[in-house]
Amino acid sequence: MLAAFARYSEVPIINLESAMHHPCQALADMMTIREKSGADRKRVVLTWAWHPKPLPMAVPNSFALAAAQMGHDLVIAHPEGYELDEDLMAGIQEQAAGAGGTVGVTNNIEGAFAGADVIYAKSWGSKLFYGNSEGDIEKRAQYRSQWMVDEQKMARTNNAIFMHCLPVRRNVIVTDEVIDSPASVVIDEAENRLHAQKAIMAKLLK
Repeated sequence: MLAAFARYSEVPIINLESAMHHPCQALADMMTIREKSGADRKRVVLTWAWHPKPLPMAVPNSFALAAAQMGHDLVIAHPEGYELDEDLMAGIQEQAAGAGGTVGVTNNIEGAFAGADVIYAKSWGSKLFYGNSEGDIEKRAQYRSQWMVDEQKMARTNNAIFMHCLPVRRNVIVTDEVIDSPASVVIDEAENRLHAQKAIMAKLLK
């Protein structure tokens, strides 16, 4: 539908979130990483987190793609069965190679956090259960305690910042201790949505 609007529209179309992509959020995310950690190459971890129901893939898809485009060393951590789309991953690999970054995928959440500069937590649904949310809910139940961002995992990082697109379920996706800590940049990240989208509008209006 969005592609059809773009094809036939005589004015620019801005994707404010589709089933597969959320580019405005990704722009704000990359702005936040640069603002808080500098412009150099980072070890950026996108980690799946438990949530009581399956959520869309748009945010993790766009975050991973943008991190690759920026030349970061991207690690995607998730339980088995929660892989991102194969075609998208091929594009992420291609973008990373062109920008001088790397892409890794792991099912080991503890190992993923080791030495990380950025932790981005987000839950998403499994492709294996598309159209079958009850099946997804049953599968994900086993990961409730393991796949949550807490102080112990953050202690394994390189003083990483913690990011999430908000709103977030406290003590489900991330503990109070982490999201309320100095490492958490979620409020500034949310503010940067405004600035990133103003930049898009300014660019289009020129």
